[in-house]
Amino acid sequence: MKLLKLFMKKEEGGEKPASSGHYLTGKEARAIAKANNKEMRRLEQAKRRKLPVSAYTTEMKDNGNILEIEDLHSYFFTDQGVVKAVNGVSFEVPMNSTVGVVGESGCGKSVTSMSVMRLLQGPSGQIVSGSIRFKALDYKRDEKGKYIPVYQRDEKGEIVYEPVLDKSGKPRTDKYGNPVTRPVQVRDENGIGVYEKEEHVFDIAKMPINEMYRLRGRQMSMVFQEPMTSLNPVFTIGNQLDEVTLIHVPDATREFAKKRSIEMLNLVGIAMPERVYASFPHELSGGMRQRVMIAMALACEPRLIIADEPTTALDVTIQAQILNLFNELKRKINGSILLITHDLGVIAEMADYVVVMYAGKIIERGTASEIFHNPCHPYTQGLQKSKPTMNSTVDQLFNIPGNVPNPINMPDYCYFKERCSRCIAKCSGEYPKMTRISPTHYVACHLYDDREWRG
Repeated sequence: MKLLKLFMKKEEGGEKPASSGHYLTGKEARAIAKANNKEMRRLEQAKRRKLPVSAYTTEMKDNGNILEIEDLHSYFFTDQGVVKAVNGVSFEVPMNSTVGVVGESGCGKSVTSMSVMRLLQGPSGQIVSGSIRFKALDYKRDEKGKYIPVYQRDEKGEIVYEPVLDKSGKPRTDKYGNPVTRPVQVRDENGIGVYEKEEHVFDIAKMPINEMYRLRGRQMSMVFQEPMTSLNPVFTIGNQLDEVTLIHVPDATREFAKKRSIEMLNLVGIAMPERVYASFPHELSGGMRQRVMIAMALACEPRLIIADEPTTALDVTIQAQILNLFNELKRKINGSILLITHDLGVIAEMADYVVVMYAGKIIERGTASEIFHNPCHPYTQGLQKSKPTMNSTVDQLFNIPGNVPNPINMPDYCYFKERCSRCIAKCSGEYPKMTRISPTHYVACHLYDDREWRG
């Protein structure tokens, strides 16, 4: 009874439950659960519906981009209300470039990346609205849905044929005694057959969840933040690496998959790769498990690599090797990297463009040079002040005061207002719009409302 009175307030006519951010009445909890269940059912059904390819095929706004995220909203439906983890995020990843996403824990970086991969844990986690356009180099299919091989051709452009051999190595013949032939398929440097490809632009947010299997692993891949929870503890490293190649590479044999897996382990700097190939995840150190995850992500040479804190468990020397590996692969396959990290040093070394997130929104974005040499938003300035430097003369690192607002009941005004040292009267009004500072530099802050670049 005493515990109950902690959540009661005195009003005229007696005691009533206090409905606040810390306590919900039974009626409010039931209303939230009812509304959540209705919306989750609708979104889950939409994910599993069957659609023609034309329903989720679109065009890029800029053909120089490989990924375009526009007004993305990803929510979590909880018993306390709707958590707007990603609340209207828009940015692009250009071809053959690295885009770094920075911000403190809980700002929506990982949820944005999981939304792109369609890996949000349903039914509570859902993409509610927005567009995620991805340029994929997909295999062509014939009328039966099978891949179309690329055949060798002679000087006249005619398809080259070869005799079909029986088990004893002799040419096979038909019932009339004529030799049986077949077209010769083009093979790559690994001996794997080549198939025709064509470029498609898919809207991932509208794509049925079953169709995502054609993109994940081969077209886009992700290096997860925690390798121990991403690797299966009951399968060997080799089994898990081979699976990627066997699923996504047509005509791949187990011998080729093993060879490819060991090559990738070598590529990420693992000593004695044959021994690691036969090991279980618990037999490896944290850094080695992280490198296995990177090898798994790079096995099919995807066009887009999403790296969520890829070097957290690695020492400094291995960090440099992995970052160089990412850069080499990006140049080799003309792909792109979406790099999520807290380490501003890694961003400065790797990123061409930087996106700064706070409380589910983008508050500043631009080239790496603009963000590091001309940070505009007070939050971005605070992030840079909080990193240690060699010539620092202060005894204590700078700390941004206050806390991130409750993600369930977000205010209508600027989310950073309560923590900002440069707050003005206008900050209590509507949320600031994105202001263009230069052709590539944008900031969401009322301090720059009158400084918009007009080129």
